[in-house]
Formats: sequence, structure tokens, C-alpha cells
Amino acid sequence: MFGTKFFVLQMKDLIKIGAIVLLGILLIILAVAFLAPGRRDRTQEMPGAYDIFVPGTYTSTIVLNNKPVEVRVTVSETEILYVYMSDMAEIQRVFYPLFEPRMYDLAGEILMNQSAYIAPSTDYPVTTGILHEAVKAALNMAMIEE
Repeated sequence: MFGTKFFVLQMKDLIKIGAIVLLGILLIILAVAFLAPGRRDRTQEMPGAYDIFVPGTYTSTIVLNNKPVEVRVTVSETEILYVYMSDMAEIQRVFYPLFEPRMYDLAGEILMNQSAYIAPSTDYPVTTGILHEAVKAALNMAMIEE
């Protein structure tokens, strides 16, 4: 009665057990990764309602036709108030006719979403990209570093 007992496992049973164990380990790792509090990286997340600004007007400069144009962003402590372009000369308006209309469109999107991290526009991507980078640079100056 007290003899040695043998268990005989078939290969398909071993494969099933191994797959269930691996799945369980994967689920535990994913749960820890998503639920564990961690340090937030501003470059990876989409800032928005959690941003805190130093109130004021911040400028970023772009050069068009060898003359500077300022992109200005006015913020309060918790929201973006105005986004606009200033100091655009008449010669720049002639040579770069898309900058003003795209700036109005971009400003509307930024004010509506309260974030400079918006989906890139497929209409006039170069013009929009230049203005978008200038607005993001001005907003980065306004953000309080944690």
C-alpha cells in the first residue's frame, strides 16, 4: 500500500498546462504594468486637463522670408485662452498666403481641445506643421515643471 506511485501525463496535457501558466503570468504582468502608479512622462502622454500653466503670454518665433513672425499663446493657470500670430508683414502675407487661415483653424482646434497635442491635419501639412511646432514651443514655456 505504501509503494511508489507514478503519474503518467500525456504531451497534450503538458502543453495545455504550460499555455495556461504562461497566460496567467502574462495577465499578471499586464495588470501590474497598467495599474501600478508610476512616474508620468510628459513626452509620452497627451496633456490636457492636467496641465498647469504660469499665467501670461508666451511667444515662439518663426522666420518667413527672412523676417520673424511671432506665434503668441496666452494662458491662465488652467487653460489656454488665446492663440494667434502677430507681426506678419504684407510681403509675408503675399508669399505665404496659407499661414493666416491655417493659424485660425489651428487656434480653434487648440482652444476647443485645450491642448496642443491634436491630430495632425492632412490639409497643407507643411504649413500646419510649422505653426503647430511654434504653438507647442510657446506652450512648453508656459508649463510648470514638476
